[in-house]
Amino acid sequence: PLRLVIAGLAMLILYTFTSGGITLNGTPLAGTGSLLTGGNSLLSAVLWFLGLGLISRDISGGSIQGGLLRPLSRATYVLSKWASLCGIGLVLLLFIHLSFLLHQGLSAPDAASLPLIFAAQALQIAAVSAVITLFSTVPINFGELGLLALGALLLGMLKGMNYRWNSAALDQALGVAWRILLPSVGDGTTRLLTSLPINAGICVAALAGAIALLQRREFSYAEQAAG
Repeated sequence: PLRLVIAGLAMLILYTFTSGGITLNGTPLAGTGSLLTGGNSLLSAVLWFLGLGLISRDISGGSIQGGLLRPLSRATYVLSKWASLCGIGLVLLLFIHLSFLLHQGLSAPDAASLPLIFAAQALQIAAVSAVITLFSTVPINFGELGLLALGALLLGMLKGMNYRWNSAALDQALGVAWRILLPSVGDGTTRLLTSLPINAGICVAALAGAIALLQRREFSYAEQAAG
């Protein structure tokens, strides 16, 4: 229930982004930029919040054993978990795009870029959901939050190295990576197009890793009962 309440509040914020209800320096956010401003980082944060424990909860609670008693492969189990989270993200994405069209309409420039923006954000959701699924298959004594903290620490260390060694190339590389993973319409269609294969590759790699990790986990009760 707490997750649903917080997710509802996040959706209300997303709605205000896309409906022109948020101002920046006294000017309401308008155009497709409002879709990307709220629909990238905030929507990804909602997915992270809803997806924590996606598989690890089943493992720690023992319900995964019952799931594996069915004629269900571990790969299918992982893909079904990913698809459920991905489906939630796509519903939320469709909601903010519809609210955008309802409140801000569709100008000629937006009409050309909106399908590409939707596709880029949909693949972003698929990639984020796949990474969450991967994190949720690691041993429970480390877990998703530990990996997330490790990732944040790694990024901080890279940033610190950049300041220490004055590596402008590293700073630019991190900036480009961030803006590709969270596409920005301000760069035209180039970044949006580039994000499509990159996020697709991340999605495939993360799902393959999640399946491989779960294949190596042992659930003796389920395996004995299935046999």
